[in-house]
Amino acid sequence: MATMMKPGVICTLNSHLNELPLLDSSSIHPKLREFGFSHRNVNLKQARNASLVPVIRAQSSPDYFPDSKFYKVEAILRPWRVPQVSAGLLKIGIRGVTISDVRGFGAQGGSKERHGGSEFAEDNYVAKVKMEIVVSKDQVEAVVSKIIEEARTGEIGDGKIFLVPVSDVIRVRTGERGEKAEKMTGGLSDTSSASAA
Repeated sequence: MATMMKPGVICTLNSHLNELPLLDSSSIHPKLREFGFSHRNVNLKQARNASLVPVIRAQSSPDYFPDSKFYKVEAILRPWRVPQVSAGLLKIGIRGVTISDVRGFGAQGGSKERHGGSEFAEDNYVAKVKMEIVVSKDQVEAVVSKIIEEARTGEIGDGKIFLVPVSDVIRVRTGERGEKAEKMTGGLSDTSSASAA
């Protein structure tokens, strides 16, 4: 249901904007540095009817890697490659995996996909599987390498892998946080400590 607003209400709201104090750039720059922003990735832009607004752009350095203790590895893969990828992850001690059926298109533009020597296409979206794995920082490269090794066919449509920093991991059952919550019995850390003993 739509509601009607009196014509004078908007003008009244806008008039309060003019009463807000304006900040000068000398008071904003030190605050931005406190939060880890540098002059390279923040531009100050004056918006109409507003004070200075920071505009943040992506890091320009190709070596930029956000620092976090944990990362979520999201892999969009061909459905029929999931058993190979899962088996490969188990071999390196990765046990916590979430799988979702998804549909979409990328470089192939929703064109026909090959499976078992035949091509098929229902519509512009291709069925894929999204695997999500949260691992500690030192496990990221091993997991990514294993996924690529097991999922690659060399054809368009093999998928993509995304790395997302995770600020914390919390086990619901116990309330444990951080490394204790991320660690699984029988996982990579257990297999490496058992072989060392």
